[in-house]
Amino acid sequence: MLEQFRFWVFCCAAMLIGFSGPVTAQATSAATQAEAEAALVGGNPARTVILANQLLEDNPDSFAALFLLALAQSDLDLPREAAASAGRAYRVASSEETRLQTARLAATAHFRAKQYARSEFWFRRAANHIATEDDAEAIVRGFQRAREANPITTQYTASIAPSDNINDGSDAARLCFENLDGTCFIELDLREDQLALSGLEYNGSARIQYELSKTPRQTTTIGGLIFGQGVVFSDETETLLSESESEIVRDLRPSDFAAFLAQFSLEQQQADFSPLGPTRIAYNYGRYWRGGDLLVDYHDLILGQIVPFEGGRSFALESSVRQQRAQAPGLIDSTIYNLSGSYQWRFDNRDVTTLTLASKYNDASEESTFVEYRLRSDYALGRQIFQTRWSTFAEIGYRSFDEFSSTLDGRRDRFASAGVTAVFEEVSYFGFSPSMSLFASRTDSDVSFIDSSKASLSFGIASNF
Repeated sequence: MLEQFRFWVFCCAAMLIGFSGPVTAQATSAATQAEAEAALVGGNPARTVILANQLLEDNPDSFAALFLLALAQSDLDLPREAAASAGRAYRVASSEETRLQTARLAATAHFRAKQYARSEFWFRRAANHIATEDDAEAIVRGFQRAREANPITTQYTASIAPSDNINDGSDAARLCFENLDGTCFIELDLREDQLALSGLEYNGSARIQYELSKTPRQTTTIGGLIFGQGVVFSDETETLLSESESEIVRDLRPSDFAAFLAQFSLEQQQADFSPLGPTRIAYNYGRYWRGGDLLVDYHDLILGQIVPFEGGRSFALESSVRQQRAQAPGLIDSTIYNLSGSYQWRFDNRDVTTLTLASKYNDASEESTFVEYRLRSDYALGRQIFQTRWSTFAEIGYRSFDEFSSTLDGRRDRFASAGVTAVFEEVSYFGFSPSMSLFASRTDSDVSFIDSSKASLSFGIASNF
């Protein structure tokens, strides 16, 4: 690919230089530029470097000279110098076409210099000037090669969402302690902060992974994740809390609902450990804060197996155990066991669908121990509709407690959620596009104050690569 790109820019040098604007009227400069172009085409890049530098002495912002210099340095196998010259040429380029090609040249030069993060940056910058589908495919291919070669991988998310339930509060207004026949023998009003509150949710996350070692047989990585979430009260919520009879509720602020998570991970993927396919072993350590107080820390041990099939199909089985330790009064320790299986289809039209069945067993105190089952379906369209990329999901689940504090026969929850996401790829900056997601969820329980519902419309950003 690199050789093809070098040949392409080599052949198009004269055309791109022509796009840069009028050259100097002085005959000597015109002759020097023509000689530099001829030397480059004739296979004498060292001569081109000398002549391009002569042009830059007279005009340091000459696009023609900078672009010729970058091409010649690339041909001389001086990728760092070529990247620097291409970057300078990009800053003085006068058309979208020249900006695209100089950014591509800088990205490719950084790749050859094994500066993969800078290469990814310049491919994203080149994406700002894409004009054709062929340009887009070339940029995506180059970016993916740089990402695969880069031992450091980063991912970022950010979104903001108006919601009618920012605190996952109850739809019911009262807490009922049941008799054997299901009637209430005591009813208590729920505090206002335990009800569904409306407002604005915002969150962001950053994930980084570093490859400690990589061979055809295995890959070992360490990584870190931070996630933060905050809320803004609606006027309705502000009024509801301020008029509460409880001083604790009146003193509540949006920061009391803020959450933060930090996690460290160590992971190994082994290609030949199992005859079925790649095997994944991972360890996580994390801590979770809410309202500025540390609530829990946890340790995860994860084992996964991927089984590939012909036709773009695959099956993934994953099991994990989490030891969660309470760090705040009123909370209890727990051990959480998870098991999930996912089957994925990739169709000829590039659509992808995934079906996942998962179970969870939370082993804690008698009233907090439960078992849970989930069935989820995801579908992502491989083609654009009106220059927009669409994906959707739907999930149903069941949760059961043998014992619960307000009942004599345990608790049973049924829940469902669904969502759709649109990424508006016709608007793009550095390879990122705005996204919009509609989400809705509902929980129905035989314990009325557990009933809850939520609807939100979130706006965020998504990578096109």
